[in-house]
Amino acid sequence: MSDNAKQPVRRALRILFVLQGHSFEGLRLKQVADAVRATPSTVLRDLEVLLDEGIVERIPGRDEYWRLSPRLVQIAVAHQEETRRLQQRLEEFNQRYTRQPS
Repeated sequence: MSDNAKQPVRRALRILFVLQGHSFEGLRLKQVADAVRATPSTVLRDLEVLLDEGIVERIPGRDEYWRLSPRLVQIAVAHQEETRRLQQRLEEFNQRYTRQPS
């Protein structure tokens, strides 16, 4: 993949990083564009793709503000739950193989 083809993906990831920590109030399009050093029209196109995918959302009643959607938190929670289950399995395995025979 050429560097030019990678730019939209990198910019989308930078947008996500910029929006982190602004889930309540959100950020205006211009703030996001300035932070990722891209034009507002380019960032708007990126945000609309992320919106279509359920990754970001406009704040109801404040359409010019963008924030991360709950979907990203749901992904993080699912990862945490999977990690907890795997940790539990490892602990059970460890107990099984380290206990002394009766």
